Amino acid sequence: MDVSCEIRLNTRGINSIDLPEPVSAAPGDTVLIRLVNEGSPLHLTLSAADAGRFTDFCHENLFVDTTAEVPIFIRKDVFPGAFDIEVITGYGTNRARLGVAVSERPKPPAEEPPLPAPVAAEPRLPVIPFAVVAAAALLFIIYAATKMVAFEAAAFIVLVAGVLAAWFLRP
Repeated sequence: MDVSCEIRLNTRGINSIDLPEPVSAAPGDTVLIRLVNEGSPLHLTLSAADAGRFTDFCHENLFVDTTAEVPIFIRKDVFPGAFDIEVITGYGTNRARLGVAVSERPKPPAEEPPLPAPVAAEPRLPVIPFAVVAAAALLFIIYAATKMVAFEAAAFIVLVAGVLAAWFLRP
């Protein structure tokens, strides 16, 4: 996210510096400094000597004709604190400090507790295969007692029908 601030130059006189209120930024933000020159062109130096914990920005010399923008990237892995950006004009005759306060990293939204896993339905007893096996066993017992081939053929047909029923009726 960009946090912008505007520094006005040459409004009250030559090499004058008008700073905004201190800037607040969070880790990962970009402080975008907009320099607006309301007078004749000038050389300007931005320096952040005590900002090494927060940013890679250290020093920049600029020639500002009308406007200029300088981005200062705040690292994502920093702790809260503050640093100053010194604005120098007139080859060191005028100086001003812009405070930058780095706040804590925003907290991620609280996660909702995970929903309990759906309880699987209790497995159904295999009624059809059990009934088929019972019927085929009964027919085979009758065949064994009577030696009638019809019961043996009926047991075989019931077993095949049971296997097909179990296959096509599976969940």
